[in-house]
Amino acid sequence: MAAKLVSLWHSMQSVQIRLICYLLLVMLPLMGVSLYAIRQSQALLIRQTSDSVYAALSASMAYIDVIMRSIENISILIASDKEMNDMLSKKESVGNEIFTQLRIMNKVGGISSVNDFISDISIFQKQTGTLVSSSRTGVRQVDLLGEDWYWRAYNLRGISLLVNPRDTPDRFKKVDYLFNKDNILLVRAMGLNRAGYDPNLVSVAIRRQILLESLEQLLEDTDSDVYLLSDTNEMLTSSGTAFSRSWLSDPRRSFLTRSPDGKQQVFVSKVTSASSSWSIVLVQPKSSLYHASKQIQEFIILIIVISVLLAFLISWILYRRITSPLKILSYGMHQIRKGFYNVKLKKDRNDEFGFLMDSFNQMAEQQSHLIRDIYEHQIQRAKTDLKFLQSQINPHFLYNTLDSIYWAARNYEADEISEMVLNLSKFFRLSLTKGKDTFTLEESVAHLQYYMRIQQLRLLDKFAYDVQMAEETKQLPIVKLILQPIVENAIFHGLEKRKDNGGKLTIVCAIEDRRLAVMVKDNGVGMSRERLQYIQRRIASIKEGFTFVNDDANPDMYGIRNVKARLLLYYGNQADLRYESTETEGTVVTVFIPIDRTIQT
Repeated sequence: MAAKLVSLWHSMQSVQIRLICYLLLVMLPLMGVSLYAIRQSQALLIRQTSDSVYAALSASMAYIDVIMRSIENISILIASDKEMNDMLSKKESVGNEIFTQLRIMNKVGGISSVNDFISDISIFQKQTGTLVSSSRTGVRQVDLLGEDWYWRAYNLRGISLLVNPRDTPDRFKKVDYLFNKDNILLVRAMGLNRAGYDPNLVSVAIRRQILLESLEQLLEDTDSDVYLLSDTNEMLTSSGTAFSRSWLSDPRRSFLTRSPDGKQQVFVSKVTSASSSWSIVLVQPKSSLYHASKQIQEFIILIIVISVLLAFLISWILYRRITSPLKILSYGMHQIRKGFYNVKLKKDRNDEFGFLMDSFNQMAEQQSHLIRDIYEHQIQRAKTDLKFLQSQINPHFLYNTLDSIYWAARNYEADEISEMVLNLSKFFRLSLTKGKDTFTLEESVAHLQYYMRIQQLRLLDKFAYDVQMAEETKQLPIVKLILQPIVENAIFHGLEKRKDNGGKLTIVCAIEDRRLAVMVKDNGVGMSRERLQYIQRRIASIKEGFTFVNDDANPDMYGIRNVKARLLLYYGNQADLRYESTETEGTVVTVFIPIDRTIQT
């Protein structure tokens, strides 16, 4: 977590990131107000919808109450009709009984025909077990005495009972025009004007579809549903099936909740009749409520998105026009501080920043010329000092002295000493050659062989050496003494430390990718990974233009660093010095010199 915070803090240091943050900060109040306005408009819409829907539900509930009171009055009128009650209570012959039933059928038929909500009015006569209907079905034999709702209606003593059939049982197949899922039955005992109540019933069938059609005017879209429930919360009619009983226990008259399947939010509104205790529940998807304001919300969100995009665009323009040139100048200053005086900034503008970049390029070029002059002066002075020191040595005196030692050793039959002195004489003769800084690779390797033979004699032939030189490399000129420090390190730090006499030093010369590659390989003790990485870092730190002046902080590895510095001085950046080593297995050092630069040298 801490690492992430640090990374975020570093990213905030970018000028472009900060510009974007500042612009977004300026727009933050606008975005906040816009989002707050959207939220408030949604809340206001919910309140307004709640009020308007409640008013519409109340009006529909009042309409349903009027209809049900009308049907209730019709039921009371029939149940209290003296003539009809007398006809039902008389015991008559079969012929008179049929005539009586026809009179009852005509009478209730005339009543049901004036009310569209009533599908049928039927009179049940207990003593004959017949059901007289106002419809064309006429008289049917049916047994209602075994029905619980029959006796409950009888025991209510003239108070109506609502029967809500969901299907038509087999026992009511003969009267399925009455007892079916499309009707709601309002049942009442007959004989309200008589001292005792006869067990005869009047049943008024109310069409569910007519009730539903009167409620569907509340639906503003096809995704909304309306439900009509009785005083006992029985579903009387509905336009849908996604209903939750838990909505009825909520004390609020309207609220947002999840649909029973949990897939969407719905807005539930309900109203309950004070007289009948019936309820109407209207369920609307939340999305349909916000449909009217959706376009405005989308427009506000579009403005916010455009504002954010403009913030990015403006910050990018400011970055390109102001901070980007400053960053380029900062990069140039860092390069100058690192010593890369050949840096040149691209100038593509004519304003104040263009003037600054042009001035910087002129300054860098002047500094480069000045430092180059000083560096070349130091090199010339060093060469002059070296030639002066070399001139102080009398080569003839040295050669004559070594020659005298050589013949004295021969006289005393000290063959090893004489051979060592002979090789030493040849080694110095080549090293002290005046006026010549380069030799062919063949001459340089021959010079190395003198040195290697001296070390063989010193170490009592503890190692052997092998030279493999490609024919095309022999006449290539290289700087004098460029390989000697590498061979010296291979012997002193690798082969000499071996415990046995199986040491081997191999020199391989070849041409690879237009470069002369000279590999010095030994099977000495090698070096640890840490030591190898240290040497590689020290070598890599030497760049073109390196000088040993004021470089006394780490004076070790002077010979190898001198080789790398001379390679860069004479052959440029294409020249290289590579170290590879494995502990207990040996070390491989490879010198790469571009062929075209050897000819120029």
